[in-house]
Amino acid sequence: MRFLFIGLFCFSFILNAADLQGSKTPRKQLDVKEKFDCIVAGAGISGFSASVAAARAGAKVLLIDKMPSVGGTAVYAMPAMLSGWPKHRQAGGIADELAKLLLERKGLRWRVNNAVYDENIMQMVMLDMLRDAGVKTLFNALVTGVESEGRLIKRIVVQFGTEKIICEAKNFVDATGNASLSMLAGAEVITPEVDKSMTKTLMFKVNNVKFFDTATADARFDPIVRTRKFPVAIQDCFMGSILVRKDEAVLNLTAVVGDAADPVQYNAMYEELLRQIPPITAWLKKEIPEFKDMAVTKIAPMLGVRYTRSIVSRRQLTLADIHNPEPMEEVVALCGRYIGGHFINGFKSPWSTRVTGKMEIPYGAIRSRSFDNLLAAGSIIGVQPELISAVRLNVTCIASGQAAGIAAALDIPPYEVLRKELLRQNCLLSR
Repeated sequence: MRFLFIGLFCFSFILNAADLQGSKTPRKQLDVKEKFDCIVAGAGISGFSASVAAARAGAKVLLIDKMPSVGGTAVYAMPAMLSGWPKHRQAGGIADELAKLLLERKGLRWRVNNAVYDENIMQMVMLDMLRDAGVKTLFNALVTGVESEGRLIKRIVVQFGTEKIICEAKNFVDATGNASLSMLAGAEVITPEVDKSMTKTLMFKVNNVKFFDTATADARFDPIVRTRKFPVAIQDCFMGSILVRKDEAVLNLTAVVGDAADPVQYNAMYEELLRQIPPITAWLKKEIPEFKDMAVTKIAPMLGVRYTRSIVSRRQLTLADIHNPEPMEEVVALCGRYIGGHFINGFKSPWSTRVTGKMEIPYGAIRSRSFDNLLAAGSIIGVQPELISAVRLNVTCIASGQAAGIAAALDIPPYEVLRKELLRQNCLLSR
């Protein structure tokens, strides 16, 4: 028996390669020989944060994602926006560190209440932070199965090309964005009705744009849409931002309604959104002076999906929490109190509301009710579907990811133990 060694970034496998001599016998299933303290499924911004935080808390961490590298929606869907800061340009923890490193590499520009970033520089910063923390990564790999015993997940099955790999850990973080790890495990999840799943979008970049202020552009956009019909009927709000380079903008003006968890609908929606871009750009050139000479330079290779599923957690956040001024107990992160954007018949939904101030995310909201060693991070934490806007913004996802990673590293400890490490990692826990 001889062995073939394959290096994937900093992650190494021992492969059983006895059948590489031209035999038609299917290759045997491969085992990862290492057992991890924590496996994070999903390398978007919350999974990235969870992995770095867990490693810094002393855990041996494996981060898995189906994409070629880290970043998920934050890189591949090109939102280019770091929003959801609980204080002025401050969120504590990994979010502040990420913003600082992006600024140092000229990959971030602050606006009044948020920041825009360059997705390529963002990806490199994230990769450097993962490397420096000692996180092992497995990209181009899809989680296809989960093995559990009672209330504990024991291992997951990962597909890498034609190879199946078994990955074992003590604790798991679902940061997939669609709760797929939880679903594969048989955990309880919430799948919203389509009208509560928000519109899907396809971001695209343009250059040769004259500098504009987003708020002013939105105020001008509304009456123009009413008198000279915009190509996308359900889009009644201007969404676009000047980027780090001030002659370049990212536009979020495409919109479609459907179930992103359905593969047929997903592919149909991507094509429909792709076809919306030419008439949108022609309209902008004609109606908005700042876009008269623009040219499309890049279209996101990934659909912008705002909400697919939530876990059923031990402390589900509800509409009542938005209006409750009292602080919550066992706080692990902060989020906003604005809910209800990106509705299917226009931007504002029937339940839209904006309450001043921030709201706490409790420890129970990131813990699965179904399994004792499964945590959630990002937009899939335990919320009532109408609340998704409060927890899905990038900075909030970083914060919930950091909390989930620390909890996993510490073997899901009592809250006071978790709180001590959250504070050591500079997490913001009070309004």
